[in-house]
Amino acid sequence: MEKEKREEYLSILFLMVVFLGISTPSLSFGTDSSKKIIVGGDFDYKPYTFLDSNGIAKGFDVDVIKYIAEKEGYNLEFQFSQWDKALEKLEKGKVDVLLGILYTEQRDSVYDFTIPHSEEYYGIFIREGCSIEEISDLTDKEIIALDGDASVERFIKPMAFKENTVFVNSLPKAIHLLSSGKCEAVLAPYSIGMETIEESGIKNIEVVGPPILPSLYRFAVKEGNTDLLSTLNDGIDNIKSTDKIEDFREKWHFHKRKEISVIKVLRYTAIGLIPVLFIILFLSLWSRSLKKNVKKKTRILQEKTASLEEINATKDKLFSVIAHDLKTPFNSILGLSGLLTEYLHEYDIAKLEYFSKNIHSTAKNTLNLLENLLCWAKSQTGEIKYKPEAINVEKIISETVNFFDASASVKNITLNHIQNYEIEVDADQNMFRLVLNNLISNAIKFTHPNGKIDVYSIYRQKEVEITVSDNGTGMDEAVRDNLFKTNANPSSKGTENEDGTGLGLILCKEFVEKNGGTIWVESELGIGSDFSFTIPFFKG
Repeated sequence: MEKEKREEYLSILFLMVVFLGISTPSLSFGTDSSKKIIVGGDFDYKPYTFLDSNGIAKGFDVDVIKYIAEKEGYNLEFQFSQWDKALEKLEKGKVDVLLGILYTEQRDSVYDFTIPHSEEYYGIFIREGCSIEEISDLTDKEIIALDGDASVERFIKPMAFKENTVFVNSLPKAIHLLSSGKCEAVLAPYSIGMETIEESGIKNIEVVGPPILPSLYRFAVKEGNTDLLSTLNDGIDNIKSTDKIEDFREKWHFHKRKEISVIKVLRYTAIGLIPVLFIILFLSLWSRSLKKNVKKKTRILQEKTASLEEINATKDKLFSVIAHDLKTPFNSILGLSGLLTEYLHEYDIAKLEYFSKNIHSTAKNTLNLLENLLCWAKSQTGEIKYKPEAINVEKIISETVNFFDASASVKNITLNHIQNYEIEVDADQNMFRLVLNNLISNAIKFTHPNGKIDVYSIYRQKEVEITVSDNGTGMDEAVRDNLFKTNANPSSKGTENEDGTGLGLILCKEFVEKNGGTIWVESELGIGSDFSFTIPFFKG
């Protein structure tokens, strides 16, 4: 009887074990499917991502994510496709992560981005002998770009090149079409274009103009996938802290333009000075005066190094400033041209002439503004000098107010120039205009529709005080205290949700002080703001 009971208990226990083994996946052996990641990317984007002749995923980004997956215990499945399809797959959740992607504001609303793992610049590729020499020469030229590429949103549309741009599904294909005479220019990341040229033995293509569209490559996940995003960020941070990232760069033979930068010059200078410093240190044992000299030279070198680090840290901010300061004139151009397009047949010749002149003037001033911002970038490296001259204050204020009149009209804001008697100040004209541009642009941004902005000048004993006054949103004390601080970099949305970089006022402070003046703000939350700055009179 006891034997039968024991056998009955054993049978029940066996059935329970079998049941648990079937119903509990954690007790089964084999690969954990929850650790599988489906990876998307461009099938023809070498050296970042591509499929080899056997259909195997290769490239720099592939090596990076494989390294991370090995550390984290993930299994990877690669599904590379045309770039526009790859973007669509991530948006629909058909892949978990997308390689070789650049950040844009439009994409940020759909995907979440990791920290950057590499930097690249776009180039303008042309056939040898073509008349294109710089960006402005691309107007009305037939351009080829990658379908879905970040350059469309960040460059082609803002520069009004979309109408003369043809889109293809592969950048190497674009380079081959250019070589065969099918178009006049290709916009592509420098490394990808040069990789195709070198691999295919193409001899009739060159790169012209300065590097454009500085871009930081990242990975992207579907919005809200915070666990995977955190893991990828940790992995990228880890690989960047080791020599492994450089090993991958060397393996995939990244191309760089043969241009001497300030950083390289200082780096090679520092390397060349190392033996000299050793000699000076050795000689300092024999001479106290030489020892002091060595200390002095060392201090100078440290100051240069600190300056170089500051320049490198502000590099990305420069392009944000360019986008910030160009937005308003582009809105003006688009607004006026939109009115022309929609109501062309309703306007008489005088009205058409007015619109045409305003569009031309705004476009011309926009180009001048871009040149001024690029001059500011050069000033940070000591390549440009402060050039004061006698300038007519009221004339420049009037021109600037007229420049922004269309932008103010879009929000139905009254923009007034309260004129004073004409007088000359001693200032750099480009810097003076840029300060006014920023202050008026910010006033429009933070003033509600149907609001009012006044621009006026007051003459003191030795200087003129210019004020841009608005009845907009205003600000509290905490915001006021950080407006002109570089490390604070404050930024907020305008009354119509306009974007900003928070760097415009920092530029204003720098340029006003270079001209011997001061800048300040008086503001009350909900009441409005008065931004004022001073410039010394011209002494003759």
